[in-house]
Amino acid sequence: MRRTSLLTLLMAGFSFAQPVAEPAHLWENMYYIWLFIAVVIYLVVFIPGAYFLIKYRYRKGVNEEAQHVKETPALEVLWTIIPVIIVIYLATQSFAFYKTQRTAPANSFEIKVTAFMWGWQFEYPNGKQVIAFFNMFEDPETKSYLPFDKIADTAKAYIPAGVPIKVLLTSQDVIHSFYVQPAKVTEDAVPGRITHMWFKINQPGEYWVFCREYCGTKHSKMAAVLKVVPKEEFEEWYGQPIDSANKVSLNKNF
Repeated sequence: MRRTSLLTLLMAGFSFAQPVAEPAHLWENMYYIWLFIAVVIYLVVFIPGAYFLIKYRYRKGVNEEAQHVKETPALEVLWTIIPVIIVIYLATQSFAFYKTQRTAPANSFEIKVTAFMWGWQFEYPNGKQVIAFFNMFEDPETKSYLPFDKIADTAKAYIPAGVPIKVLLTSQDVIHSFYVQPAKVTEDAVPGRITHMWFKINQPGEYWVFCREYCGTKHSKMAAVLKVVPKEEFEEWYGQPIDSANKVSLNKNF
């Protein structure tokens, strides 16, 4: 029974199931690539080093006089070329991931988000707005975050599941940072500037957004909730099909 459970967990870990949110999977892929290469390099250096440390340790009367070791040009070329190849691979792979993470898909649904002390204003292409202020998510007695079911739906920003969302960011006062927890992406909201980011949440549910740039006394409570619903339910809440909304660019309204 335990073997079956372990096998199931391993298969789930290596499966190609659709991720909960994107581009979180790219960050995870990059992390595991760097981790794997780092561990391999560590073992390649440590294991021979430990072996030679034991094999050639000082023993009285044994090899007390140093011996001349002749260099091997082929070996020196090899341990120069291999690190160069590794560095080139990491650089190109990281740049490819970064480009994908920064480039919103062409069919993205645009939402304008304006940060302020201490909350978020979400504006949709048809003019619909949601304002998330810090005290909407705070338990007045414990000062901790409320559970999702205790937060009013009117304070939640509705998001269609499986649809890429392009966020156009700005700020009314100081620098904030819009962090979408399940997608593992964050972007600064800067006064007088428009920054952008994108994410896609594939599984319906409710997810947190936090500010990750210290912005004053209520920074730790500056949050919002994304209510991710099926596309049909979102269109019912939104009041029109998403396809028609995609034709309107909020960039012109800043």
